[in-house]
Amino acid sequence: MSQATQRISFINAIDLYLLSVMGVIKIGASLSSVRASLRLVDAAAFIAYHLSRSKRRLIERNLAQTFGESLRPNEITPIVKSSFYQFWLEAFSMRSLSLRRAESTRLTTRGVEHLRQALDKGKGAILWDSSCFGRNVLAKQVLHDHGFSVHQVYGENYAGGFYTPCPATWVRRRLIKRFFGNCEKPYVAEVLNLPLWEPLPVMRTLFERLKENRIVCVAGDGTLGWNWVHKRFLWLQRGFSTGMVSLARMTGAPILPLFCIQESDNKIVMIIEPPIESDFTKDRDKASQTCIEQYVNLLDSYIRRHPGQYYGWHSSDAPGAYAKEVSMSGNSIAQS
Repeated sequence: MSQATQRISFINAIDLYLLSVMGVIKIGASLSSVRASLRLVDAAAFIAYHLSRSKRRLIERNLAQTFGESLRPNEITPIVKSSFYQFWLEAFSMRSLSLRRAESTRLTTRGVEHLRQALDKGKGAILWDSSCFGRNVLAKQVLHDHGFSVHQVYGENYAGGFYTPCPATWVRRRLIKRFFGNCEKPYVAEVLNLPLWEPLPVMRTLFERLKENRIVCVAGDGTLGWNWVHKRFLWLQRGFSTGMVSLARMTGAPILPLFCIQESDNKIVMIIEPPIESDFTKDRDKASQTCIEQYVNLLDSYIRRHPGQYYGWHSSDAPGAYAKEVSMSGNSIAQS
């Protein structure tokens, strides 16, 4: 059964929550005071922290499994609170001009030359950011300010980083998804949603964008994919999609990891790492393993240095399971 033949409901409880979040984000965007905007972020993070008891316990457990005895008990709570705060700061940053102006005064960049060198070769570039770490919204705003036009790729159900199960309701498709997509329009060239059921048209679009020497940005640790490489990451064994590696193999576009973090001196830094080393003369599976392993090790090291800026500590499953289950059920899914 294809997605087109599935029954689509009008609205559900998650949609009501997301609609309320949209309202709060709009209020934050209307504030000209940085202090007022940050207080709104504080309030949202405070409420989410105290209402999410099970999520807090899951984060605490996963932190303990990741760091073991190297993380003292009194260090765990500040990291948990910071994780909630970072998520809501990211959410409000999508539309808040006051936050953007304030943060630009304490922001530096590193490695922008890696992106320029990639584009000089004329084959485009693939930026790998993280779906749950650092200031991804701010990174794209900074890239825009530096004259780089990014084509952003999300999953079909993307809603600003908030949980949205399949299938999407009418309200999520027509209102919620459109709202979060519009939030990014001022600083990205295009937002592309990769459908679970019919991905080939979007993959062809990405192929064309790279052939036009454009920049494609996608989460290297995202949960959408069809072929996976499984690696140990922090506390769990999880899958990493090989789709962008296959696209790099076909186009010759380099893959550059992208990070935007706050350092201990309250400075924000956007970092573009050197290209992932790839040898596509090797067997396809071995080449994918090599590329994914480099990214996983790099992301793991960043998160261990800045655990409070990672807001994926509550994850309890391994991405790839849903797509694998759908593929085994007999539905037609293109292979990456």
